[in-house]
Amino acid sequence: GNSATMRKLVDNEPLLLMKNTKIIEKNLVRAKVTHSDLRAKLREANVTQMNQVQAVVMESTGDIAVLHHDDPNHELDDVLLEGVQGWNK
Repeated sequence: GNSATMRKLVDNEPLLLMKNTKIIEKNLVRAKVTHSDLRAKLREANVTQMNQVQAVVMESTGDIAVLHHDDPNHELDDVLLEGVQGWNK
């Protein structure tokens, strides 16, 4: 019925797992991602310091994207995170 359709829509939207250094616990739970999964992804993306992380997004495909930058003052362009659940300034 209707609730199943709604749930599918939610699952097909990208979900924010980390914003800067802050882990968004409720989204980790929704995405069924553990802290160790998350750390593995950060390592995979060659993150060496947590303050390099700008955003970690669970894409609708199930892939996890890690957006990071060596310069902590480097601003992440909001347009990249348009439509990602949990992202707002």
